[in-house]
Amino acid sequence: MKLATLPDPEGHNRAGRLAVVSRDGRWAVWPEGTLSLLEALENWAERSPSLRDLSAQLERQGDRCPGVFALELDRCLAPLPHAPGFYDGSAFLSHVVRARRARGDEMPASARVTPLMYQGVSDNLLAWNAPIDLMREEFGGDFEGEFAVVTTDVPKATPASGLEPYCALVLLFNDITYREIVKTEIETKFGFLQSKPNSSFAPFAVTPDELGNAWRGGRLHADLEVKLNGERFGTPNGAEMHFSFFELVAHACRTRPLAAGSIVGTGTISNEDKGRGFACITEKRFQEVLDTGKAVSPWLKPGDRVEMDVVLGNSSVFGRIDEVAVL
Repeated sequence: MKLATLPDPEGHNRAGRLAVVSRDGRWAVWPEGTLSLLEALENWAERSPSLRDLSAQLERQGDRCPGVFALELDRCLAPLPHAPGFYDGSAFLSHVVRARRARGDEMPASARVTPLMYQGVSDNLLAWNAPIDLMREEFGGDFEGEFAVVTTDVPKATPASGLEPYCALVLLFNDITYREIVKTEIETKFGFLQSKPNSSFAPFAVTPDELGNAWRGGRLHADLEVKLNGERFGTPNGAEMHFSFFELVAHACRTRPLAAGSIVGTGTISNEDKGRGFACITEKRFQEVLDTGKAVSPWLKPGDRVEMDVVLGNSSVFGRIDEVAVL
């Protein structure tokens, strides 16, 4: 099942209005009643069966489905324009290893046992085509291609072994980062704040079954295609997640329950093989330091275009992220 969020026609609901989308992303239908994705997730056990029935009907009938309309991607908001919580991890250890080695350090053994994670901004999540606001070039604007799951209500201290039923949807997003601010915030040892502005999300949220065999073991075994100014930047695959989504969600809910609509991200998608390229500029810079002793790739500048996509069976799974950096 593939879902999208469009603006509320009456303009009353900041969470937007939920639409069920065809697998090819061309057609959509409204579920019965005015419903946001967040409202659906809050009552997922009751709402999801009728949404699935509507999705199956749309696939069977296509443009002949009652109430069908052509989906205008430019109108799509983030699937969740605001979320109760946003927890971003670091599940790909090759990203951590490159960072540590580039600084002349080694990855601690604890990194293989306990996920790194911070709580990010969740109250204003951006659409797939929103401008990347660099604010100032000296902030060091960067992109980060990531996958995420969206949960239903998760009880506190639920173990990873019991979390699969709570992972309702899968997303693709661009975790925009100000790298030069990161440097100062890391020194405080108190977490990210100003270095992590609003993230941008591909237009479609999909249920795990929509991913077919690519969804295995709480991981998305698929390539993320990243382009910078029309040129290949990387095609890292999600299979190398050291921590599964279930383990990431278990870490997030260890001492607190998670509300329905909470987003849990993977961190930058990364592979050990540098030939697959990268999903963020900073990891490419780490590799340049390891290869030549010097980072040369610049941070984003005004006019730079960032594209991200995941294609399975000749179809874009989440829809594209396509953004231009601005000041």
